[in-house]
Amino acid sequence: YVNDERGHIMRYLDNVQVEISEEMATTLSEIIKCDDNELNGKLEKIARASTEEYVKMMLGEKVFTRGSDIREYRLYLLITKYFEGNIPDESTISTLFQTTHSESKSLLRSTLAKYHYLLKGAINSSIIQVLSGDINQDEDENYIVKNIPINIIDEMNRIVSEIDGSHNQIKKQRGTLQVYEIPPATFSALIEKLGVARND
Repeated sequence: YVNDERGHIMRYLDNVQVEISEEMATTLSEIIKCDDNELNGKLEKIARASTEEYVKMMLGEKVFTRGSDIREYRLYLLITKYFEGNIPDESTISTLFQTTHSESKSLLRSTLAKYHYLLKGAINSSIIQVLSGDINQDEDENYIVKNIPINIIDEMNRIVSEIDGSHNQIKKQRGTLQVYEIPPATFSALIEKLGVARND
């Protein structure tokens, strides 16, 4: 037993076993995108999420009748337990939930909306990770980011609108699927608001 900062007792459950064949382990490693020696650690994180789901259900705190509510709660738990506070992209969600890209996009959007307050730190952390990464500029000095979940782009635009309504929104680069242009002034406003340190 370990007390956390909220005074809750953390119970660590040992000897939890799942019967997985070699073939299943190989498939799971491909889905999760990890090496075989990392699989147990990944599954332990997923087990934490699923255990919390069942505990909340048995206590009557999280009892859902709609499948969509269950999926949203599961994604919320995976973000906090498995992804360690980072927002996954739509393709990653698709591999875990066996959903299409559009279904994953909708699931992520509804999850971020429903659990926005609880996931605010994860959302900001994901945005900071994008803004502090290696970002190139085009000939118009726009900052170019790629393969970012559209819901994170939407959150960035929401923050921009709260800072100053005069800033231009982040928009998709014409003729591309997941390439976005961040105007220079908008980029500067975002990194100042979120306290992002850059060396350029």
